[in-house]
Amino acid sequence: MLDEFLTNDSILVIPNENKDKIIEDIRSNYGLVNIKFMSMKELFRSYYFSYDEKTIYYLINKYNYEYDVCVKYLENLYFINNLIDDDKMKMLIDLKKELDLHNLLYYNKLFINTLKGKNIVFFNCLIDKKSYNLIDDLKKYCTVNIFNYKYDEYLHENVYEFDNIFDEVSYMAQSIVELINKGIDINKIKICGITNEYKNFIKKIFSFYKIPIRFNDNYLYSTSIGKDFLKHLSLDFDESLSYITCNYNMKDANVIDIYNKIIHILNKYIWASDLEVLKIMLIHEFKNTIINELNYSYEVQIIDSLSSYYDCYVFLMNFSQGVVPVVYKNEDYFSDDEKTIIGIDTSFDINLLNYNKWINDIKRCKNIIISYKKHSSLGDFYLSSLNDELNLTTIKPTLNYNYSNIYNKIILTEDIDNLIKYNLCSSELEFLFNNYKDISYRKYNNKYSLIDKNKLKKYLNNNLVLSYSAINNYYHCAFKYYLSNVLKLNIFEESFYIIIGNVFHYILSICFNGDVDLYREYNDYLDKQKYVFNEREKFFLNKLFSELIFVINTIKKQYSYSSLNNFLYEEEITIDKSKEDMLIIFKGFIDKIIMDDNFKYASIVDYKTGNPSLDLNNSIYGIDLQLPVYVYLLKNKYPNIRIVGFYLQKILNGVISCDNKKDYNSLKEDELKLQGYTNNDENIISLFDSNYYDSNVIKGMKTSSKGISSKKVLSDDDIIKLYNITEDKINLAIDNILDCDFSINPKRVGSDNLGCMFCKYKDVCFMNESDVVNLDVVDNVFDY
Repeated sequence: MLDEFLTNDSILVIPNENKDKIIEDIRSNYGLVNIKFMSMKELFRSYYFSYDEKTIYYLINKYNYEYDVCVKYLENLYFINNLIDDDKMKMLIDLKKELDLHNLLYYNKLFINTLKGKNIVFFNCLIDKKSYNLIDDLKKYCTVNIFNYKYDEYLHENVYEFDNIFDEVSYMAQSIVELINKGIDINKIKICGITNEYKNFIKKIFSFYKIPIRFNDNYLYSTSIGKDFLKHLSLDFDESLSYITCNYNMKDANVIDIYNKIIHILNKYIWASDLEVLKIMLIHEFKNTIINELNYSYEVQIIDSLSSYYDCYVFLMNFSQGVVPVVYKNEDYFSDDEKTIIGIDTSFDINLLNYNKWINDIKRCKNIIISYKKHSSLGDFYLSSLNDELNLTTIKPTLNYNYSNIYNKIILTEDIDNLIKYNLCSSELEFLFNNYKDISYRKYNNKYSLIDKNKLKKYLNNNLVLSYSAINNYYHCAFKYYLSNVLKLNIFEESFYIIIGNVFHYILSICFNGDVDLYREYNDYLDKQKYVFNEREKFFLNKLFSELIFVINTIKKQYSYSSLNNFLYEEEITIDKSKEDMLIIFKGFIDKIIMDDNFKYASIVDYKTGNPSLDLNNSIYGIDLQLPVYVYLLKNKYPNIRIVGFYLQKILNGVISCDNKKDYNSLKEDELKLQGYTNNDENIISLFDSNYYDSNVIKGMKTSSKGISSKKVLSDDDIIKLYNITEDKINLAIDNILDCDFSINPKRVGSDNLGCMFCKYKDVCFMNESDVVNLDVVDNVFDY
């Protein structure tokens, strides 16, 4: 027994995978004993050397390695061997010298002294050649014992074969229900062997049977808070964290948990000085930090290994070749031949160790149900090679229909499909049809079913962030907003045209701030993109730079007509619209605000690389509110300011119309004139454009003996009315969203179905004509 080896002041080396259970068992059997617990990895690093975040940061910063590549190199430093003379080994030797020179490998020089006279016990450890080498070294300083607990072994007879995952998971769910009905504690039921392919099936099918289960796959990186934090990351951590506190509900327990986890991670990087490298490090941390979820008092648990669960009821699924066990290939930094020289495990050795471990673990499980599927969307699967030794008999079990009406109806509809399409009649069709005569086969109701408000609040972490695009989505079609902005089903694909727009916006936000090397900034921005440019795109980008310079010079000319000389670029404005326990933020970015020094007058300019819409009339329906939203944002930040105008500026133009009266550059400058709406007070227009009577700045702006001839002029009252319309539409959208009103209601204005135009979700909503909301064409929004 273990007590024969354990003495006071011993070191007990145990596997990480069942560390907690072993410690609990030892303390319950032996009481409080003076024993130090270590994993094999901890012992290895204490004896040789260790590394930390600063080591990886150094390698990324200097060599631009990927995070995982850094770890691979560092782990192979343990195996430096002068018997191998090749470039790979020389690279590791030089790297280790470099890291030692910078004190980035950490040696515990006192550890060996603490070992002297000690007793080290390796308890239930999977000992490979690397571990044996360490054990041989340890014997120079202390007593070493290897102890493997002798477990009872059980003979298993069957493996269950299924055609697909759906049937395999369904059988498991039915078997779990049967176990629970027999009085088995659900906390003693475990599932092992599943891959990502199984997760959605398990979540869906378990819901049919109301079986609670936890996956522990909710990582910090996948949360909106985590993504927003990384997006607003700076070297000033307090400033970065303030984005969370300002935009999320800090009274919500989940938000607080995430916030504290971020702080815990940041505390490890207070020394970091390079923002790009820091972001790489944090992304890795976020991707490996699990966010706590609500614990049920009872639930089925997913496990990665059978060890320490021998007394449980285990469902070993996915019992297929290459999966159980995973097969390691000769693809490591060192080849198998080199590993043989170094004295560490080859891929063959690793596979043999894993093979034997799985065999032993399966035999030690008293209650285990083993299954596999033959087919899935990933291909065909074959019975695990472990069966060569286990010699299990393959059985195709019959699924039952005693526990879930939802499951039964799904099977019935599939059977009817097979009968109609292929004239195949299943054995259970008549039985199911007689029990479920009204299943509305081949009928559907695409109407949106109301979501519980509390569930929505919980899903949103009591935090709602809105912008113009979100509001526009909502008023185009509430269901479109739900899919795009709540469920976030829209997949952002960075295209060449998006990158062009982004680089133009970036340069235009910095080009007027003193002496800036625009060519360098332009190319640096493009170099940081993950998008791979082809030769045609590279040529186009070079040509576009000259166009960008032309745009900048034209804007400088436009500035010469203005006495407003206070500029804000890429201005983010947020408006708190919180309600009770819900933090609600409406926010937006204005590309450029041009003001006087006293903040009394302002013009708004938004750069556009596409074809902008200037029509304000649909704003009465909450549609095309982009220009009004800019007015709304600015008036919220500066309530007393008078707006001279609000405009869109096309910074990328297509074909220029020919005009024999003007040269090409003059025509291009005309296309860069501001398009939008101007205050009809000529006194304040002149502040922004001294030549407004025949404007070189504002498109279509002229004056005659009758006054301003442009149709796009508004009074202060008109602008205030536009502000009020925008606020009403934002408030109404917020109320409807919190009421979970996400009906399928695409808007048609006149003959234009704006709700469905360019919508990505037509295959989801099954919209029909009765869903369309017909709206009248508005001739003048200010008449309402």
